[in-house]
Amino acid sequence: MSDMQTAYKVAALAVRQRFAEQHPAALEVLDKIHKDEVAAYPGSFDQVEEVLHCLGVPATVNPNPKALKAKIAFVNCSNNYDKTLIEQIGNYVEKGNWLVTSDWALHYVLEKAFPNTVRWTNKSTSEDVISVEPYLNSLWSDIVVLGADPQWWLWGSYPIEVLNPKTVQVEAASHDLLVQHNAPVVAVRFPWGKGHVYHVISHFWAKRSQTPTLRHQGPCTDFLSSGMKLSDEGVEKVLHQAGIKPDTLNFAQIQSAATSTELVAQLCVRAVKHQKSVAGSCSII
Repeated sequence: MSDMQTAYKVAALAVRQRFAEQHPAALEVLDKIHKDEVAAYPGSFDQVEEVLHCLGVPATVNPNPKALKAKIAFVNCSNNYDKTLIEQIGNYVEKGNWLVTSDWALHYVLEKAFPNTVRWTNKSTSEDVISVEPYLNSLWSDIVVLGADPQWWLWGSYPIEVLNPKTVQVEAASHDLLVQHNAPVVAVRFPWGKGHVYHVISHFWAKRSQTPTLRHQGPCTDFLSSGMKLSDEGVEKVLHQAGIKPDTLNFAQIQSAATSTELVAQLCVRAVKHQKSVAGSCSII
């Protein structure tokens, strides 16, 4: 098992422990999610289904787009998508469901299914690791450590251009992307009908991280404590369940994996809760 695979395993345990200590209602929702509520469409490059597996969240992989009933659908980065998926996904979201996409789906899926929202800048990044500055009201804000921005892995990624700033909310940005590509956006979200779309540059399943500062070079327990704010008992529980020592992983590795894993978990919980509220509104009417 590679270091980043180990990091994702530990990150999933840490996210679940964080929910147990700080957001027990969210953990209850996460634990009750069943296979039909989450869909994942495999990609050529990203593997969000691996993050879901680490979290213990069951998902239906590659369901028929015409019969898609999941409350949230993840579409991985790829350069080859089912034409039917692109044709059906807009209507799927409009009914009140959530769509989460990564990297090249920006050009091949979102531009076609959700016009006049976001688009690719027609430039590509190199293979790199950038720092990310989440917005205070974003899904990532709870696990940001001041002075140690999350590290986000890029691999020939597609920079994002926001076409409708009144509708599209920027969730996270990067000074590195601004300097290198004049396109700082890392993640966006926007409503579509009764549903929501969430998109991130690059991949949920990162292949590496980097350690730009001494803090990033420290043990993973530093991030579990200061970043995720786990109790001492919670940190010990995570290490025990993972079967690792504090110095098995560094701060940056667990931070990269936890940032992605936390985001996936939060999206699943919020999509399920949102769908229930939509259904409740319909029943009242």
